[in-house]
Parts: sequence; structure tokens; C-alpha cells
Amino acid sequence: MGGLKACLRLVAVLGLPAIAGAASDAPSSRTAHTAECVAALKVDAEALAAKIRAGREELRPTLLARLEQGAAFIGNSYLDGNRDEDQAKAMLAAAVEAQKSLPPAALAARQTACSSEGTQMLKDASGFGRAIVSWVAKKRMHKMLLPDGH
Repeated sequence: MGGLKACLRLVAVLGLPAIAGAASDAPSSRTAHTAECVAALKVDAEALAAKIRAGREELRPTLLARLEQGAAFIGNSYLDGNRDEDQAKAMLAAAVEAQKSLPPAALAARQTACSSEGTQMLKDASGFGRAIVSWVAKKRMHKMLLPDGH
């Protein structure tokens, strides 16, 4: 049960995932891709949350989907053995910073591709895995929609 609790804790905050390589200083291309997708989905989720807080309630299902997709990436990375949270934070911060230099069309394309990939991960997950991701995403969405956005 300790592993499940650790997974839930790591996945609970989209911005603090365990996406870094566990025993290596150099992340694999898969780990780097995960960081890029989590960063892209995080930025998209934050923008959606701001719109919802401003009154666009119809965007709630889209926000929940983005959070589920991001959690799917994080969960898969965790199951792959990537559990170095400090390195994960650093990789996510670097990925968020790097995507700031992307042209808007390139960022939108990355968000769309990562959204599709996350959706496929969810389809491929077990029922139990999907339930965990859904629970985590709903909890995160609730926090994001608080007036201060945290």
C-alpha cells in the first residue's frame, strides 16, 4: 500500500510529478518527452482554469481531461521507475521554460499531440489505473479552481 500512497502523492500535483530518471543523471528521451508533455498540458490546464474562474464553466470537462492526460503521463513514468522528485521538479521547470520560446502554433501542436497521447494512455490503462487518475485529476481541478488558483 505504501507504493500506492507514494504514487498518489506524486501524481496529486500536476506540477510536481516524478518524471525524472531514477538512477541516471541524463534523462532518457522518453523521460524528456514526458517532461515536455506534462509541461505543455500543465500550461494548458492553467489557462483553462483561469478561464473557468472567470466564468467559463463549460470548460470544466476540458480541464478535467487535460489533468487526466497529464496524470497518465506521470503515472506511466512512475510505473517505469522514475521516482526522483527533485530531478522531476527541475526537468519540469526546464521544460516549462523551454516551451516559452516555442511559437504559439508549435506549442498548440505539442499540446494537441500530448493530449492525444495521454488519452491513449488512459484507454490502455487498467480500470484501477483510470480510477486513480480520475480521482487525482478531480482533486487537482478542485484546487486549481479555488479563487487563488492553488
